[in-house]
Amino acid sequence: MLSAKTIGVFFLCVLCSSCVAVWGKSYNVALSNSRSVVIEYDPAVVNLPAMLQAAQASCAEYGKDAVLDSVSEGNLKIKVNTYRCEVRTADRVIDVQG
Repeated sequence: MLSAKTIGVFFLCVLCSSCVAVWGKSYNVALSNSRSVVIEYDPAVVNLPAMLQAAQASCAEYGKDAVLDSVSEGNLKIKVNTYRCEVRTADRVIDVQG
């Protein structure tokens, strides 16, 4: 027969397996390839500039820019952002003199 302490520790481990603390930071890059980046994050503790930089860095590996495609809600109020990796276009020079 399992003790109450053993059962409690088991449930604590199960609960913590989905916590942000398991990621080691306020977001988790769940998927990254040449077409898209999927990032899971807790909106209560997210470091937004770092998360956006991670999305851009992932797309930049392929010479592309990250563009937010969708935001959805995962388990335990975790948000999931999906970014498209779009081909980078050259900066346009605007002639203001004529």
